[in-house]
Amino acid sequence: MLARAAADFYWMGRYVERAEQTARLLDYQLTRLVDTPAEELARGWSILYDIFGLAPPGLASDADEAEAFLIADAYTLAGAVVEDETRPASLVSCWGQARDNATQLRPWLPVQVWTTLNRGFLWLRDTEFAAAWAVGPATLVCEARDRLRLFGGVVDATMSRDDAWRFMQLGCFVERLQQQAVLLGTWDRSGNVSGGSPSAWWAELLRICDAYDFYCRNRSMVVRRDSALMFLVRNPELPRSLRFAVHQIGELLADIDPQGARYPLAPPHRMALHLAASVEMSPRGGEGRGDDIGDTFSTLLADSLSLHELAMATYVDYPVEEGLPA
Repeated sequence: MLARAAADFYWMGRYVERAEQTARLLDYQLTRLVDTPAEELARGWSILYDIFGLAPPGLASDADEAEAFLIADAYTLAGAVVEDETRPASLVSCWGQARDNATQLRPWLPVQVWTTLNRGFLWLRDTEFAAAWAVGPATLVCEARDRLRLFGGVVDATMSRDDAWRFMQLGCFVERLQQQAVLLGTWDRSGNVSGGSPSAWWAELLRICDAYDFYCRNRSMVVRRDSALMFLVRNPELPRSLRFAVHQIGELLADIDPQGARYPLAPPHRMALHLAASVEMSPRGGEGRGDDIGDTFSTLLADSLSLHELAMATYVDYPVEEGLPA
């Protein structure tokens, strides 16, 4: 496969995954606008801003003014993350970037994959946010999540499991690993200074990750911080756990470059193995040492960024005279 095509598949997977994460977080916040105290709304927006890399807005000192400001400003804030093409994490920006990459890959893509992605982008681009907001604040992002999941299903059903599919999935899981590390670290820092019910706070995190029902079946109806975080870090059966993402990355790299998976390990394989060990062994002492959990997320994020750089250097930006191993 051409390195240019591999990079396009990789980034298409990353942008689609980033768009779904943005829709997931917005859905959480927008469904809470009704009958939610202003303080909780402000806290929710602050967490989203932190995850997206945005600065939180200033709030009015009076409680009534703060509530009116937050509910009115929710329209502007949500719209900026949905339809502002200048923001890298916005839905229309991520979808557009994924579509641009797919445009370069038309010979490699099944018609159904291109059609589904293109229709989703055109639907989002032509949607009037004001009209969608009048129907319901979370209506648009819920529809976006459904269309992104439809795209994922079409990819699984129609694409051959060749290097094109592998690079797309590699991008998806590298992005998921980074996004989940940011989400868990931000949520943990915010939870340490929060009020209200701790169990409800951590249950919300599980719901965002589509893990609440699975957690209740496997652990308890009462959600505790240490248990919830370790569930989202180490559970091998949860699609949005860090361990699941790292495992998928390791298998995809082994299929893309079997020679690199044997001694001496290629740099991306070595970093994937390091990430797997970090997820499994940190924090030391197991779930009883929950205070150490939050310290691992920044390290995991840094290592996942290094994994991206190593993968690009090895399989995309390598010197032409060297090439890949036979």
